[in-house]
Amino acid sequence: MVASENISEMTMKKLVPDPPVTDLTYQAAKSQATQVMDILSNTILQYLDAEAPDLRSTLLENMSTQTALLHALLAHIKAQEAQA
Repeated sequence: MVASENISEMTMKKLVPDPPVTDLTYQAAKSQATQVMDILSNTILQYLDAEAPDLRSTLLENMSTQTALLHALLAHIKAQEAQA
């Protein structure tokens, strides 16, 4: 079960993630992608443990946002690899 203090953190979400900044280095982008993957993994585990429909819905939306951010970071990494 998710602690109540975590619920308030999860309900504060950004609808559209910011794209990576153009000067984000390859290593920094990889580091950020790794962090987002860890957060996404934790959110998935919380979703699987959650029982309340509202909480599950919020977690599902957060997973979608985190996936979109990860997609943007991976596209940035791919573009930098193509330039190398």
